[in-house]
Amino acid sequence: MSPSLPIYDLIPALKAQLNNAHEAILEAAPGAGKTTVVPLELMNEAWRKGRKILMLEPRRLAAKTAAKRLTDSLQEPLGKRIGYRIRHEGKESNETQVLVVTEGVLTRMLQDDPSLDNVALVIFDEFHERNLHSDLAFALCLQARELYRDEDPLKLLVMSATLDTALLESRLGCPTLTSHGRGFPIDTLYSNKSLKTAEVVDEVVRLTYQAYREHTGSLLVFLPGQKEIRQAATQLQQRLGNDPEAKIRPLYGELSLKEQEAVIQPAMAPERKIVLATAIAQTSLTIDGIRIVIDSGLSREARFDANTATTRLHTRRATQAETTQRMGRAGRTEAGICLRWWSEEQQSRLAPQAQPQIECVDLSPLTLEVAKWGAQNRLELDWVTPPPESHWQQSVDLLRSLDALNTDTFELTDHGQNMAQLGLDPRLAQLLILGKQWQHSELACQACALLSEGDPFSQHSSDFESRLDWLNHQIIMSSRRPKAVYQHSVKQWLARSQKLALEARSISAEESSVLGLLLAGAFADRIGKRLDQQADKVRFKLANGRIATLDKHDTNAQSDWLVALDIGGHQGQEADRIFLSQPLDIQAAEKTFPHLFLTRDHLEWSKQEGRLISEQQTWIGKLCIQRKKTKQLAPEKVRDAMLEHIRKSGLNALPWEKDSLQFKARLQFAAQHDKQHPWPDMSDDGLFSHLADWLGPYLGNVTTQATLNKLALKQILLDSLAWPLQKRLADAVPERLSVASGNNHAIDYTNKPPTLSVKLQEVFGMSQSPAVLGQSLKLELLSPAQRPLAVTLDLPFFWREAYPEVKKEMRGRYPKHPWPDDPMSAQATAKTKRALGQ
Repeated sequence: MSPSLPIYDLIPALKAQLNNAHEAILEAAPGAGKTTVVPLELMNEAWRKGRKILMLEPRRLAAKTAAKRLTDSLQEPLGKRIGYRIRHEGKESNETQVLVVTEGVLTRMLQDDPSLDNVALVIFDEFHERNLHSDLAFALCLQARELYRDEDPLKLLVMSATLDTALLESRLGCPTLTSHGRGFPIDTLYSNKSLKTAEVVDEVVRLTYQAYREHTGSLLVFLPGQKEIRQAATQLQQRLGNDPEAKIRPLYGELSLKEQEAVIQPAMAPERKIVLATAIAQTSLTIDGIRIVIDSGLSREARFDANTATTRLHTRRATQAETTQRMGRAGRTEAGICLRWWSEEQQSRLAPQAQPQIECVDLSPLTLEVAKWGAQNRLELDWVTPPPESHWQQSVDLLRSLDALNTDTFELTDHGQNMAQLGLDPRLAQLLILGKQWQHSELACQACALLSEGDPFSQHSSDFESRLDWLNHQIIMSSRRPKAVYQHSVKQWLARSQKLALEARSISAEESSVLGLLLAGAFADRIGKRLDQQADKVRFKLANGRIATLDKHDTNAQSDWLVALDIGGHQGQEADRIFLSQPLDIQAAEKTFPHLFLTRDHLEWSKQEGRLISEQQTWIGKLCIQRKKTKQLAPEKVRDAMLEHIRKSGLNALPWEKDSLQFKARLQFAAQHDKQHPWPDMSDDGLFSHLADWLGPYLGNVTTQATLNKLALKQILLDSLAWPLQKRLADAVPERLSVASGNNHAIDYTNKPPTLSVKLQEVFGMSQSPAVLGQSLKLELLSPAQRPLAVTLDLPFFWREAYPEVKKEMRGRYPKHPWPDDPMSAQATAKTKRALGQ
């Protein structure tokens, strides 16, 4: 290894840190040499005491490549002092001192032996990626060394080129060691364009073609996903024509490990590679011969919706950390160039770091591991970033539906223990176990292979069984990936299945229904019921509550029931699209998985019929699969259903009339101005929040709109008051008030302040405005024709200032009624002058 690599300047400080403490943080720029130097430099440290150093890499290809480069430095075969262990593959021996693993491997090692007695140091390489398993493994390591390694703590080293150092320093309690150097300079060129996402591929292709013609060396092109890789490959092939030196190579996660390894090998001169890659090439990998990077500035990630338990692909702008990592690929082995279509000013405004996976992916695999670990809740572990509560709860609900977690506790069932031992996604583990128990292992393993390796058909009917027919040579179709990839995967799944020691059990179902039942057992929340056809789409309601659609010409579009295995869509869309599905015998499913089907009596108000409808309903998740009308239920059930109807519809659903609205306003007035007594809150909010208390007792026999309309709300509100308050209301807050004429008139408490409407002549002689609870009423003084003449809160002011003008105008209009010059000495009356004998 070249001693000129920048990381060597930092090795003494790193060794000192690990000699004096049990944790370290190392931030080193791309190309500094941290992955290939640090493990070797720490192999001979005294604290190792013959134990292993584990180094975690985020991907299988990165782990295998890192191990190979370490062995090349030692000039010895792989599996001697340097080994690796990844899924389905590994090389190590008793001599192995550094073992490079993927994060899932470390999780299984910790579950099998939490003390990790034979491990001195765990290195978390490329920790900035914040994969789900890296966050889990980090949290488990922290708790494991606290519980099992008091005397000789497990040492932890976190490494990356781009880290959220403040967050990690707070967790580990140590400073960050930083290497700013880079092996080779990189010239970053900006095109200063402002593009829409749909235009980016065209611009990236233009930059790639230009760079290929103007510069030497191989090229690495970052694109968000396979779709864009295919588009770019097609355009480049058209531009490059038959150029024999140009070798266009795709690189993405769904390629087999062998295919990925072939891409990173050096090109044979005079060939030049143009590698079209997703974020898989962003870190950890050195692709020999690359000296030019063209960055689309985009990244595609799976984002989980906890409300519907579905994952959608989301395309976003790459972060500053990601673009720095991508740029660094150009300077690994020689001076390089990085081309970006945006501007340097736009670069400075990118988000610093990507969101950690733990905040945006399905947590069911993590939750299963946490339950297996023995933690009792999500916050028992010391996370770098805690799992979001909504995602966590959804994963708990899923595991309980799979019968992996006890209903009332956070403990694994026996079935959950079997699932956890497999170290798989819980859905696939469920599928494998059911296949073994039902003696349909080969069918289950074929299904697991197709689901884990990705759909072989990009444009085809959604029918899952047709994929099995293709795999079993029963139909011939062109596929996106070689059939051999899936056949090899089936063998690996069968090997797992054969290790399962489970008792066989039979199911009472037709052979043709078994596939649907197997898939329903793993995807119970995706069981769908056909609703209707709208235009060219057929709609299904899924057990997770979502609406999903199939093209009307799809093979499964006319199925009454199906399991939606692969669904997707975009944020904000009302319906998802079903990409992969399997018809389902719902009666057989109910017999096979009775714990998933809940039958309950249900009462609900029907707006259309204007009455309560009583049904016995059978549900799976949020999907009602059967309804049967039943006889009326007990009064308490009716009461609860009516309360729910009123809560949904609001207080306006009640038969408010003038007298009940007046009474309600009168009580509100009392509560506002009579603070010495405990008046209830009769505002709309107050009535709504205590609906069951004051209205509930009267709803037991209310089942139709007609009976609802008969509710005497004034009397109901009055009855809700204790007797002392009823008496206080009658005495202090009267419905009617006597005026000077001796007549009683109703007070309108719905006005603020309350209003007393009275014929002007009836208040002759009154020197003060009437009041209730010390609050002056608003007097609405009426003409003999009962039309408003004046409104006042100050009766003396009215007599003094306004009455003379009113008298002058009204005396001629209503000559039969008295209009005295001195109203204070006149007789108050509602009668005419003739009736008074005038």
